[in-house]
Amino acid sequence: MPPKITIKQDYILVEPKEGTDLREIQQGVARLFYVEEIPEQNRIWVFREGPQNLSRDDLHKLRDIIEENYPKDARINKTAIVVESGTQSDLAEAFTKIAEDLPQQFKVFSNLADAEAWVKK
Repeated sequence: MPPKITIKQDYILVEPKEGTDLREIQQGVARLFYVEEIPEQNRIWVFREGPQNLSRDDLHKLRDIIEENYPKDARINKTAIVVESGTQSDLAEAFTKIAEDLPQQFKVFSNLADAEAWVKK
């Protein structure tokens, strides 16, 4: 099941369910880039407490998926990743390093308020 996507005034909120795997995240990325009703705004992905079915190898695949689908003229320049656990934080931090060369900046947060402030800047 793809992540829940909510269009906010200043950003797009993406909320994967507990146990999300690479395929489900890939579906969310595709919706963000290809559904016309979703505006080009910065994004916040919120991973709630609970296990995610992602491995470190999946992070490289995710980076490649984003690169392949990123529109050439996109105006999206920030994606915040909000995590609630240490394991999630480790994976998210690893992803930000893997994705350093993508045309947007990724940053990890432990709460939604800080992520909102960052994507609105």
